Amino acid sequence: MTELKIEYESGRFIEADLEDYLLFVGGQNDWKRKIVRSLKRFGISKSLNELEEGIYGENGIEFYYGEKQLKSRDTNLMFLEDNKSIYDQLSFSKGNLIYQELQEVQHEIDITRQMEVLNNELINLEVILNRHVSKFSDSITSSLGSILFTDILKSNLTLSYFTERRNYPLEMINSSELLDEYVNLLKSMIERNEEMIWLAIINPESFLELNDFGYLFGELKRIAKETKQLKFFVFSNRSLEVSYTSEDIGKTILLYDYYEQMPEYGFFEESIKRHYPSEFEMSESDLVSSFYRIADLIGKDLKGDCYISDKDMVLLRVINDMLEVNVSTETSVQTINRLEEAFLKEIN
Repeated sequence: MTELKIEYESGRFIEADLEDYLLFVGGQNDWKRKIVRSLKRFGISKSLNELEEGIYGENGIEFYYGEKQLKSRDTNLMFLEDNKSIYDQLSFSKGNLIYQELQEVQHEIDITRQMEVLNNELINLEVILNRHVSKFSDSITSSLGSILFTDILKSNLTLSYFTERRNYPLEMINSSELLDEYVNLLKSMIERNEEMIWLAIINPESFLELNDFGYLFGELKRIAKETKQLKFFVFSNRSLEVSYTSEDIGKTILLYDYYEQMPEYGFFEESIKRHYPSEFEMSESDLVSSFYRIADLIGKDLKGDCYISDKDMVLLRVINDMLEVNVSTETSVQTINRLEEAFLKEIN
């Protein structure tokens, strides 16, 4: 674990221990907005204006990883926040993921050999062209020059997506269908450059289906573990019901009136047991799932109907009490009659 410090306002930092990723959850979205705002502004490599200095101070946004203060111009910080942010990495624009990948391809043997063939054919074309030019001038000659692979990509490359026996423009394809390509290109870049990549995923529920985010989350964890070069953050305005494990607990930052990094699972479970109003009987997987189901409600006033199971409500109250969060959890629950209950229990 390495200490991470991100300045969100002048002289104010959020601090956490970071190994590979952090999940930011909790009922106070204002915290998330401030942290995301700092990360986005940090990613713009230019000086703060006067108004921004009033927020962050004259020294700019300070970002520390361990003992090292990161500089924006030397930090590869990427964002995933909508369909466009994935498309932008696959649309062949200078510096993006697919641009870097195809630039690297020019050094492959089969590409260099084919470029030699093309340039030899250009020489033949030049001879033919000069033969035609000589018909109207004894003094003028023409030269076509050689073609670079990068010139072909820039002038002639068109990328499309093939599905259901037809090609579609990339901009017509949704994020979920491009996830495989995004993940593969990201891993390739990390392995090729061997430099730290920072990735912030913002409100994935707004542009990815839950199962697609679950896939992305799992792949990013795998890449981070294998390469040791990927650090990523997930910010969401609501609980994401994916297959969390006990490993995720200690990598979760809970945002309420204050913020709290969750302890490792063993300590977390023991704390819950000590404060639980009855004998604690939840399994490890049940406790983890319940925690992430209620994560976006922690530190938030609940009034009126709240469709949450009784067990989850007890855990929510326990955690709020542990954190000494002064919130109201008065909710009304819609009841069902005996016939409705019997209907739900029927096995056809």
